[in-house]
Amino acid sequence: MEPKAALNQKVVLIEDDEYMARIYERAFVFAGYEVEVLSDGEQALAVVPTINPLPAAIILDIAIPKIGGYDVLLALRQNPRFGMVPIVVLTNSFLETEKDRFAAAGADAYLIKIENQTKDVVDKVASVISSMRHS
Repeated sequence: MEPKAALNQKVVLIEDDEYMARIYERAFVFAGYEVEVLSDGEQALAVVPTINPLPAAIILDIAIPKIGGYDVLLALRQNPRFGMVPIVVLTNSFLETEKDRFAAAGADAYLIKIENQTKDVVDKVASVISSMRHS
């Protein structure tokens, strides 16, 4: 995996597992992204709406403390500023009903952690960002 040219893009990673957050943070930084890590839903809903300019993408775990990922997704999608910001769910949940529920609520992609190498997650998020910008 070679470093890419600086993309001057920020992604927000909402992940409560500090170890996993650091792994993904390093991978995104290596790929040329600036990363802001938030560890719970309450923090996410306080910080994300204040980010300016808008982030290139938001990566959201489902099982986060204080306010769960589903409620964070709904709140962000209700904010008109975030209508075109890709939100990628990154979770351990295999349940097809969860995937459908998050898609219906506005998630642009649903990735299961153990089914995706870290590089695959970065590549898929980059692909979602690219497709949103060209649509």
